[in-house]
Amino acid sequence: MVFYGRKRYVDILDCYLQQNLASNGGYFDEVWFMSHTKVADDVAWMEDLVSNTPEYKVVGKGVCEGKKYNCMWNYAVEDNTIYVKIDDDIVWIHPDAIPQLVHTRIALPHPYAISSNLVNSPVTGMEQYHYGAIHPFLPDPSGRPSFHATESWRVSEKKGYPEEDLTDDYEIFDMKPPYRGHPWLLVSDDHYDLLKTPMGKYDQNRGSDAIAFGAAWKSWGIGAQQQYSLLHNLEQNKIHRYFFGRNIRYPEKASAPNATAIVAGSTSGPGGEQTYDTGFNRYNLNFCAVWGSDIRDQLPIAEDDEQDITSDIPRRIGRPFLIDTRSVVAHFSFFTQQDGISKTDLLDRWRAYANEAVCAPNRLRKPWDLLCPNFRIDGGLGR
Repeated sequence: MVFYGRKRYVDILDCYLQQNLASNGGYFDEVWFMSHTKVADDVAWMEDLVSNTPEYKVVGKGVCEGKKYNCMWNYAVEDNTIYVKIDDDIVWIHPDAIPQLVHTRIALPHPYAISSNLVNSPVTGMEQYHYGAIHPFLPDPSGRPSFHATESWRVSEKKGYPEEDLTDDYEIFDMKPPYRGHPWLLVSDDHYDLLKTPMGKYDQNRGSDAIAFGAAWKSWGIGAQQQYSLLHNLEQNKIHRYFFGRNIRYPEKASAPNATAIVAGSTSGPGGEQTYDTGFNRYNLNFCAVWGSDIRDQLPIAEDDEQDITSDIPRRIGRPFLIDTRSVVAHFSFFTQQDGISKTDLLDRWRAYANEAVCAPNRLRKPWDLLCPNFRIDGGLGR
């Protein structure tokens, strides 16, 4: 279930969806595009995309546009069916993320829903910070472009942050993008320098806001730092830095799930090795797995579907919301971060990664915002 609205992001996500189709050796029997936009160009692009892949379907068109997202959950109600809800701005999915999430959903029937480990999320972002997955990145301090446009996802190909420009005398919410398309640069390998970065400053003074709506949700800088850190970890082949949590086992007397959520013989299979219980606190609903029968039993879902599915329903029925920390995916931005993150070169980097590692050779992605005519980087693709 892709909650669809923006072609700019789904153009990248499509490569990951294709990779995970059952017909390509993956786990998805079908991909539903839950239409939630009235923008004619985005709708036309979606319909063209769907027409070229038999497993793709448009669901909810003419019903849910302009309504709250809870409308879309009315379709996720079939017995013996796992639905994986994916936001349209998921820009990277680890090759093991979907198999891992599905196996954990089967292995652990007691939790109401199970989420992937989101990069760019307030809750998991700060856990990742403390478990060593976050690195000291800061935006290019130049006031105008000082690098060629990005055609590679590797952060090591840019020089480090200039030591003479390093300061912690700034406010997280006062950060301004230096220019459109700017990169973030690695300060050092010294984690002490994290204290000079947005995530370090926030960790030292989190304020009084609930974490779900605090600085890590509002700040584009915190969202960007998480994503550049992920790119750095990918380049170092250190994705295990995101694997925190433990193998949680709930007592047999715990609230039972719907009968169709019990798969015989699942206790000996993979899944559930490292999970994190959110303790009935709100978490982001960008990428999670649920049983259709569990959704059906709780209809109608409240207008704030994120609050309902991650916190209110689990608390009401006594079944927790879990995060599988071995299922790692990257989320581009919350609306509160959009203006700043969209002025980084992150989307170009995620597109470059997908083209190198995920997209089929005949489905390579090109930027929506083209370079000037005849512009070409030495050794680059050109456009």
